[in-house]
Amino acid sequence: MRENGFRAIGGLAQRLTSGIAHNRTKGGKGASIARLRAEWSAIVGPDLARTTRPDALIAGRGARSSSSSGKVLRLRVSGAAALEVQHQTGQIVQRVNAYFGHRMIDDIRLVQGAIAAAPPPRPIPTPDPKTVTQVAAQAATVKDPDLRAALTRLGARVALNRRGVLAAALGALFVADDVRAQELSRAKLLEALPGDHILGKADAPNVLTAYFSFTCPHCATFYMATLPPLQREWIDTGRLRLIHRHFPSDIVATRAAQLSECVPPNRFFAFTEALFGSHVEWLTGSDPEADMVKVLAGQGVTAQSAQDCYANDRALDKVVFDVQTGQALGVRSTPTLFINEENYQNPGGPDAIAAILRQVGR
Repeated sequence: MRENGFRAIGGLAQRLTSGIAHNRTKGGKGASIARLRAEWSAIVGPDLARTTRPDALIAGRGARSSSSSGKVLRLRVSGAAALEVQHQTGQIVQRVNAYFGHRMIDDIRLVQGAIAAAPPPRPIPTPDPKTVTQVAAQAATVKDPDLRAALTRLGARVALNRRGVLAAALGALFVADDVRAQELSRAKLLEALPGDHILGKADAPNVLTAYFSFTCPHCATFYMATLPPLQREWIDTGRLRLIHRHFPSDIVATRAAQLSECVPPNRFFAFTEALFGSHVEWLTGSDPEADMVKVLAGQGVTAQSAQDCYANDRALDKVVFDVQTGQALGVRSTPTLFINEENYQNPGGPDAIAAILRQVGR
C-alpha cells in the first residue's frame, strides 16, 4: 500500500502504450506472462534482462505474503548470474509490482537455463513529410524549442500507427482543442476547466481540486471513507465543490480513467464510486484489466464496449490533458488535494479536511 508517484511525460507515454502494442493472449495468466516477457527490460533494466527471462507464473506456497498463497514468478537465469540474481529477488518483486501498479507476484523461484538473445529491435519507419507538417503545426504553440522538436518527432512516429492509441493524444499532450495547460496561470488551472467533472454547486465559495489514480489505494479510501461525510457537510450544503481530475500511475489506471470518460457526464461520479468501491476485487487478480470490466458489468460495461472506449481518442485526450495540468501544478503523487489553491497533498480523513476548510474557507 503506497502513494503512487508519477514520472515525467515520457514515462506517461510509455505507460499509456505498454500493453497496447503487444496483443494479450486469452486468459489472465497467459496475458500476464506474455506482457512480462515483452516488457522485461523496461521492468528490471537492461542488465538483469540480459541474464534473466520470465518463464511462468504459478500459484505459490510459502510466498512472501503471509496472508496469501501468492503468485510466484518462475524466472530463468543463466548459470553464471544465478547467485547474484538470487540476492536481488526481493528487489525484482518490488519492481514488477510497482510497474504493474498492483501486487502481481509475491515471490520468485529461480531455474537455471540458457537465455536466448533478445530479438533485434524493429526498424522505426520514417514518417512522411505531410504527417510531420501536421504534427509540427499542433506543437507550434509550445514555446520551448527543444520540447517542441521532441514532441514533433514523437507525434510523427506515433501517428504512423493510429492503433497505438496515442495518435490523436499528442495534440492533447500539449495542445488541447480548447485549452492549453502550459499557458494557464496556477489560479486558472485550479478552477473548473472544460470537460472537468464537478461535484457540488458551481457557485460554491470553496474549491477542492483533486488528482486521483484508480489503482491508488489512498484514492479509494478518499472516495469510500472521506468523501461521504465531506459531501454531507460541505458539498451538499453549497459550501464546497469538488473537481475530479485523472493522474493515472500505470496502464491499468489509465484504462480505468478512459472507461470513466466514456460514461455520460451525469453518471461519472457514480461510475467512479463503483470503480473505487470494488477496488480490491478487480485490482488484486492476475488480470486487473479483465477483472475490472467484469465488475463493471452492472454499470453496463462489456468487453466490447471497453475496447471501443480504449480506442476513443476523446476519452484518452481528457486523461492526458488532466495529467498535463497536474504536472503544471507540481503533482507528484495521488491523491493530491488543492484546497482553495493551496496544495495539501493527502491531508487525511474528513476531519482533517474540514479543519483545513474552517481555517482557509471562504
